[in-house]
Amino acid sequence: MRRLALCFALAVGTFACSQLPASVTSTVISSPSPVVIPSSKVVTDALRPLTFSDVMQFREIKERSLSGNQQLMVYTAEPDYGDSTGYLVNVLTGQQFSVPYADRGLLNADGSFALFRQRSPLLLREQATDKAGRDALAHDAVLLNTATGEQQLFRAIDRFAFSGDGSQALLLARKADSKDKTQLLTAVQLSAVGRIAQGTQTELGQVTEFAVAGQGSLVAYVHAFSDKDDDSLQLQQVMLWDAAFDRRFELSPPSAALNQQLTFSADGQQLVFFAGNRPDDDNKETEIAQQLWHWPAELNKAAPHALEREGWLLSVQQAPRFSDDGQRVFVGFRPEPAVVTEPSAKPETEADLFATERLLADRRLQVWHGQDDRINPQQKAEYQQALKRTAPAVFWLDEEKLVPLGDDVEDRLQLSEHSEALLISNGRPYLLDMTWDGRFHDVWHVNLRTGERQQVFARNRSIERAHLSPSGRYALYQQAGQWQLFDSKTGERRILGADANVSWLDETHDRPEPAASYGVAGWLADETAVLVYDRFDIWQLSLDGSSTNLTRIGRDNRQRFRLERTDPKALAIEPDADVLLSRFDEEDKSYGFYQLSLSNQTLKQLLADSKRFDLVEALPELGGYLYTEQSFRQFPNIWYATADFSKRRQLTDLNPQQAQFLWGDSHLIDWYTEDGERLQGVVITPDGYDVNRRYPVLVYYYEQFSQRLHHYNQMKVNHRPNFPFYLGQDYVVFLPDVRFREGAPGPSATESLLPGIDRLIELGIADPAAIGLHGHSWSGYQTAFVVTETDRFAAAVAGAPVSNMTSAYSGIRWQTGLARLFQYETGQSRLGVSMFENLEPYLKNSPVFFADRIHTPLLIQFGDKDGAVPWEQGIELYLAMRRLSKDVVMLHYEGEGHHLQRFANKLDYSIKMLEFFNHYLKGEPAPDWWQQGMPYQSYD
Repeated sequence: MRRLALCFALAVGTFACSQLPASVTSTVISSPSPVVIPSSKVVTDALRPLTFSDVMQFREIKERSLSGNQQLMVYTAEPDYGDSTGYLVNVLTGQQFSVPYADRGLLNADGSFALFRQRSPLLLREQATDKAGRDALAHDAVLLNTATGEQQLFRAIDRFAFSGDGSQALLLARKADSKDKTQLLTAVQLSAVGRIAQGTQTELGQVTEFAVAGQGSLVAYVHAFSDKDDDSLQLQQVMLWDAAFDRRFELSPPSAALNQQLTFSADGQQLVFFAGNRPDDDNKETEIAQQLWHWPAELNKAAPHALEREGWLLSVQQAPRFSDDGQRVFVGFRPEPAVVTEPSAKPETEADLFATERLLADRRLQVWHGQDDRINPQQKAEYQQALKRTAPAVFWLDEEKLVPLGDDVEDRLQLSEHSEALLISNGRPYLLDMTWDGRFHDVWHVNLRTGERQQVFARNRSIERAHLSPSGRYALYQQAGQWQLFDSKTGERRILGADANVSWLDETHDRPEPAASYGVAGWLADETAVLVYDRFDIWQLSLDGSSTNLTRIGRDNRQRFRLERTDPKALAIEPDADVLLSRFDEEDKSYGFYQLSLSNQTLKQLLADSKRFDLVEALPELGGYLYTEQSFRQFPNIWYATADFSKRRQLTDLNPQQAQFLWGDSHLIDWYTEDGERLQGVVITPDGYDVNRRYPVLVYYYEQFSQRLHHYNQMKVNHRPNFPFYLGQDYVVFLPDVRFREGAPGPSATESLLPGIDRLIELGIADPAAIGLHGHSWSGYQTAFVVTETDRFAAAVAGAPVSNMTSAYSGIRWQTGLARLFQYETGQSRLGVSMFENLEPYLKNSPVFFADRIHTPLLIQFGDKDGAVPWEQGIELYLAMRRLSKDVVMLHYEGEGHHLQRFANKLDYSIKMLEFFNHYLKGEPAPDWWQQGMPYQSYD
């Protein structure tokens, strides 16, 4: 009665009662935090609103890499639509050079030279009328002197690399004809004094593959040529070129075998590669047995090794991988294929004509068996991937000993630099359960010397992994809410951190499946303890059973501390190290960097602000860091900071044109739901915002969005509304959090959104008659449902929404081939039961069954190749609203998936979205497509 009375009291312009009862008893609602959102102080006279063409030209940082001494960095500035630019910047001085129309930058070892790919301008590519015209356009390489900025162009280059010592630029020429099987490899000598050398090029020959040693002057390549006595016979030979002395070595004899997967050891002193027969052109999927060839620096020739396992073939599908110490090579095996006899395609006699075996050979049948490990569509989606799955093995080079590590192609070896043991994950026993219960796996500890396996855990969620100690003796894992330690020496297990009065599992988890752990920061190098996370703090769990909160202040201040991995290859953390931490404040959404001294457990703030900070890379050679800082108004350019962050320098400036445009400011507000739960959201007000007027508001949401307070909005034209663009159109943008109740995802959205809208109205921000709702995918579903429960929104856009949970439940995610059942029983839809256990929540959470209650104009968007949500879900809602004479239009983009990919479609949707909201929220004339539709169009 309390709930009904409250709904009735608030019904006028506020709440419509949810169709499902609340699972939490209503409480007295607390008052929201006081907030003042002032008028904007930005002078807007010289600023203009963004156009879609402006949005397209904002750039992002891509393909970043450093020189060996970490003093120079190359990166690509890539726009949403347009031409990329390659940049080189000196980390210490900030000096910068650029290469137009360029990307894929590389630096040589000492940073004296950089290489970039350079293509023709987009205008020329768009002007080309066919593939031949596009192929004829420039696809070159540019060599850049990093000290002077001097550039040299090398035309028609497909791929490039530097030798490990940085003395040579290796250039692989483009194929003159796409049918060519070889390409010319040329080496360009680089001057030791930094000048681009002239006329010092060495042609290494026609090759099918090449590799450069990470250190030193060696280059390996597969030389391809015709037999001198038989031009139709193609031969191959693996060659080694030592650039330092311009000497070539024949590592393997000429043969008709196919040589591939050239792989150097980390120090460049060893090489391995595969050699095997050429695949049959009529059946290229047939697995071909490989030989592993190995060359050590002390020899002039490579030697083959017959790595044999009964019933298995050494597979090219798993590239050989050296351990960093060069002692081991990891390889993979595939089961030996069964011999299949193909019936004759042409009948030779009357009896052959009617032979059932011959006739059946032309069938096109797929059998969906109820007990298949993977359902048939998943098998199809993973077919090529399945052909590449291998059982792991390790080859010890000194002993020439092969150690099989698994006998199942579902074994996933967790490769690392542990020298004695590794971990293997396998989910085969639970593949059938994946249809409705999600992914599970077992984890095994495997001895690299003997192949002996010991099970670490069974049937754990796949997101939970085990963490191997530095020596490989111990494995830490979370199961049943506890951190457990497996000792491979004794086979024993014990619980760690039992005395810590905190939860190791996600405290905010609201899905009907076990919550995930907060994770592991890392082992201490002496194996006396391991560092783990709770929601806020970092804990040291000692193997003696004791536990220590290292950061201490996190929970009391609602601040989340996490260890930054400054050395991705390190197996452990030194016990007395000073480590870098990131900090996020759950309350005000601010970020920071801290230093934690493990020796005395002191915590020191290095950098903190009402911004977001992210570590890009540690620079041990310079004693500093690369990081980004951003806010809603500040693009996340890359900065260099000294180790204590006392000195900082901005290195990139990708979008200086932003200063021309109207932008905005982000603010944090909170509110309470009917049952007393506090939620937060981000209000983004435009430049020129006036507290004395109310604004049309665009609501965009998913689940938790308040953490975006200090996020720079990605500047792209896509399926999402671009926030700065809408601010320039005089909108306010609202990003609210949504909390969910099990069994009631649709009503949960209504219960979360409406009091947030009330808060905007109460603060004098929102025009109550001009509020629009936009959601895509999961929030597309929520949008479709919310408008069945309330008329508060003047217009709504639902991209790729589920409308009928009963039909979607039994559908397929066609991109992955996975059945959709698990999404509803244990996943994002949060219904918690199968449709056969309880049909009611499937019905009551389906917008299509309540379409008669929709009074909000609704724009639906779908691609007919959506691999996540069946596009028939959009059709169901469209037809229901059409039958009921509701205001609805569905934008159907042909050939598109869950997110639009063709730029023309992204732009068209963005324009129509704006026209739709402008009509209903700002009173502008309705566009023709909304008033009259558009006849069927036939596209080539």
